Amino acid sequence: MNMGNKVSRLAPWHDIQCLVIKDTNRELVGASSTTWAATGGGVIRNDQGKIIAAFHSSYGQGTNNLAESRALLDGLAMCRHLDISRILVNVDSKLVVSWFHNKCQLPWTLLHWWHKIRELAEGLDIAVVHVYRELNTLADFMASLGPESNTDRLFLSDFPTRLEGLARLDRIGIPYVRTS
Repeated sequence: MNMGNKVSRLAPWHDIQCLVIKDTNRELVGASSTTWAATGGGVIRNDQGKIIAAFHSSYGQGTNNLAESRALLDGLAMCRHLDISRILVNVDSKLVVSWFHNKCQLPWTLLHWWHKIRELAEGLDIAVVHVYRELNTLADFMASLGPESNTDRLFLSDFPTRLEGLARLDRIGIPYVRTS
């Protein structure tokens, strides 16, 4: 499909998805300064696409890389807590994938969090792969709840209605259209 200079591709959902991580980095303008609120979210699903757990967290002032790293840590901790040891992490940050696979150097500001990530990942059957942002819609939705509530929240049941709807669309194979 050609839309002017943009090429469109269908981005199908992968039904082996277990954990998706997303960050948001919203600008909050104060009276005299600008700060960045780092928030993250994630969704754990089984191999049929059913939601097992979901979360959103506010990490205070920070960058999108901090939010991505902290959300990955939170998601892995949740998997450990739920006794899930075989995990496919879909993340829309190529940098996080490179960091996980030791393909590029971590910023010193994130070393503390990545030490914890590596500790949690030890002994797990884990794959971390890059996906287009459109395939991270559920996690994007969860991350968007962080700035609204300014709290951390874990869902093990009674998931937000919109989250359930997005998961249902994925399960029935409705593709996302990506334009680039």
